Amino acid sequence: MNLHLLRIFVCAVEVNSFTKAADQLGISQPAVSKAVRELESQLDTLLLERRGKYFKPNEAGQVLFDYGKSLFAMEREASEVLRAFKNLERGRLIVGASTTVASYWLAPYLKKFSDKHPGVNVQVVGANTENVAQLLLDCKVDVALVEGAVNNERIETRLWRTEEMVAIAPSFENSIRKRELDQQVWILREQGSGSRNVAEQLLLNMGIQAQRTLEMNSNEAIIQAVAAGCGVGIVPKITARDQLALRRVKRFALGSGKMERPLFRLRLPHRPLANAALAFEALLGTNAKQTS
Repeated sequence: MNLHLLRIFVCAVEVNSFTKAADQLGISQPAVSKAVRELESQLDTLLLERRGKYFKPNEAGQVLFDYGKSLFAMEREASEVLRAFKNLERGRLIVGASTTVASYWLAPYLKKFSDKHPGVNVQVVGANTENVAQLLLDCKVDVALVEGAVNNERIETRLWRTEEMVAIAPSFENSIRKRELDQQVWILREQGSGSRNVAEQLLLNMGIQAQRTLEMNSNEAIIQAVAAGCGVGIVPKITARDQLALRRVKRFALGSGKMERPLFRLRLPHRPLANAALAFEALLGTNAKQTS
C-alpha cells in the first residue's frame, strides 16, 4: 500500500472534499482525484461512492479511512516522542564511572544535568576502570569516566581533570622513615583499578619495593584499614578528607612535590552519541585534551 496515496485519501475523506484536501496538501485538485483512483487501482477495491462532485466512503473505504487515521495518528505521536528525545524532554542517560569518580566527583554534574533536563532519567554504574572500559565497549553506558588510562586502540581517552593523591598512615603511628617504607604493609586497590595503577607507579618512582601488600576493593576500605593500623596506603585526597579531619589517619610525605593523577573521559570514536550524552559531556567541560 502506497502511504502517500493513503495520506491523500484520508485527507480527502476527512474534509469531505477533493478541493479542500488539495488546498491542505498543497497540490492540485486533479492530483487528489488521481491519487484516490490510483489507490483504488492498487488495492483493486472501490473506496468511494461518487455522485457528481460529491462522494462518501463506502464500507471498504470507511474501514481504510479508520485504519489510515490511526496510522497517521501514530506517526504524529512517534514524531512528537522523537522530538522530545531530541529536545531532551525525555530519555535515559547511563553514566559509567570508576569508584572514586562515582562517589566524589559526579554529584555536582548530575545535579546540573537534572536541573536542566528533568525529563531525562539518569543511571550511574560504578565499577573499576577496567570494567567501565568494558561496559563502554559493550555499549552499555553512554558516558564513561575513569581514574586510569586505558590502553585499548578501540577507545579514545581524553583528559578530564586531575586530583591530588596522598599517602596515609594510622594517626597513632610514629613518624615513618623513608628507609622503612619497603617493610610497611601497603594497602592497595584491586587489579584493574586506576587507583592501584597510580599507587604502584608512585611507589616505583620512589624506588619503594613493597614486601607485603593488602588488597581492598575500594578507597574507603583502604582508609578504614589504615585507621585500624593494618598498614599504609595511597588514596585520592578527596576520599580521605573526613578521616584526616577526624585525625583517624595522617598524611606522610613520599616525596617533595604534590602527587596528582589524571581522570579521564572515554569514548568510542565511531559510536554516535545521543543528545543526552552530548549534553552531559558538555557540562563536564570543553577543554578536554586528547591523550590517546
